[in-house]
Amino acid sequence: MSYRINEIFYSLQGEGYFTGTPAVFLRMSGCNLKCGFCDTRHEEHTLMSPAQIVEAIGQYPTRHIIITGGEPSLQLDQMLVDLLHDEGWFIQIETNGTNPLPEGIDWVTCSPKPGPTGEISVSLRHIDELKVVYEGQDVEAIANSLPAMH
Repeated sequence: MSYRINEIFYSLQGEGYFTGTPAVFLRMSGCNLKCGFCDTRHEEHTLMSPAQIVEAIGQYPTRHIIITGGEPSLQLDQMLVDLLHDEGWFIQIETNGTNPLPEGIDWVTCSPKPGPTGEISVSLRHIDELKVVYEGQDVEAIANSLPAMH
């Protein structure tokens, strides 16, 4: 099994509940939406095995990993989640919420985006934190429309 990894880097979480927390960011390539403001070059990636990922992230002085993208739910599977937990990692994911997630993710940050038809579709059963790219829309209406937030 290989994963398409855009980049791995160490930084402080800059937003949300865990602002200021040292973390390893695992940015996966690929997305099912095409947002005009996206800053990720989805075609760029390195194929990495689970063991290579664990080795690469293990060099940093933290056990908090933020799995992001692109859209990480297109690749993240139960095997990698279980392996990261076995290695002692706290797993946070940043997702658009359009796909189901593996069980056991410790913190789910959902950043819903409009699909091709303009509607927001979130298929998650649980969300810990809502992150909205604000473009003048009614943020409360978005939060209230997500059953996983209630």
